[in-house]
Amino acid sequence: MPNKSAACHLSPHKPTPARVNEPSYIMAVTRNGHMSEYVMEYAVTVAQRLGYAILAVHVDTLPLFNRGRRGRLFAAAMQESAALLIAKARHQEVVVEHLGEIGKIGDVVGRLCRSNKRIEFVVIDKGIRQEEVARLAPVPVFSVKNTQQGLFNRPLSHTTNKQGVFAMFTSSKKQYVQQCVIFGILTSALYASVFAYQDIVMTYFSKGGIYAVLPVATVFAVSYFHGNFTSSFWSALGIEAARKSSAQHVAPEKQATNTVKAPRPDTRPRLQINV
Repeated sequence: MPNKSAACHLSPHKPTPARVNEPSYIMAVTRNGHMSEYVMEYAVTVAQRLGYAILAVHVDTLPLFNRGRRGRLFAAAMQESAALLIAKARHQEVVVEHLGEIGKIGDVVGRLCRSNKRIEFVVIDKGIRQEEVARLAPVPVFSVKNTQQGLFNRPLSHTTNKQGVFAMFTSSKKQYVQQCVIFGILTSALYASVFAYQDIVMTYFSKGGIYAVLPVATVFAVSYFHGNFTSSFWSALGIEAARKSSAQHVAPEKQATNTVKAPRPDTRPRLQINV
C-alpha cells in the first residue's frame, strides 16, 4: 500500500494475547474490491465519536479466481478503497488500518477478533450474511444498509482515479455471465446423457457394490451444476435473495386510563330544623 497507515496480508496468523495499550477497533468487512461509501462514513462517524480506530478488511471469497486478471482488478480496487477510507478518516483524525484476506468471511472475522487487536464490534458491507459472521464472531455484528438519503446515499462516480472499481464491477458481471453459460451447458449435457443412454445408466446403476457410487455422484453433480447455474443466472441479472428483516416490532404503548372512581352520593339521612 502507498499509505503508511495501511497494511495488507493474505495469510493467516496465530492469535497472540492482547496488549494493554492496544487501541480499540471497529472492524469494517467487505467481500467486494471497493467498500461501500456509506459503510465507510458510518464507521468513521462512530469511530470518531467513540475514540476508536478502524480496521478495514477486504475478504476475497474466490481464491481460485485470485490469480489472473480478476485478482489484479480486485487488488487495484482494494487499494483505491483503502485510499478513500483513509482520506475520509483523516478529516476526523481517525486511525485506519487495512487488511486483505482470502477465505470464508466468518472464519476470517473470527480469527481477527481473537488476534492481538481489540475488536469492539464488526460492521459488515452488503452481500454478507449477518448470521454467517455472528456465528463465529465473539463480538457484536451490525449490518449497515443504505436506507437513508444524503449522507449514506452518495453515488459512486467512476472517474479516472477509480478505474479499478469500475473494471471490477464490469468483470464481475461478465464472470457471472460466463459461469451461467458454462454451468448451463454442463447441466444440459448431464441431463441429455442420462436420457440418451438410459439402458447403460440403468445397467451400471443397478449392479450394486462399487457401482452404488455412480447414482450418488450423479445426484451431486446435477445439484452442483444446476445450483451454480441458477446462482450465476440471478447474479448476472443483479437480483439478490430477499432477507428476512431482523427488526423487532414493538407493541404500541397503551394509553393510561383514569382509574379514579367518582365519589358515591351521600344517602345518609339529614336532620332539618325549622325555626
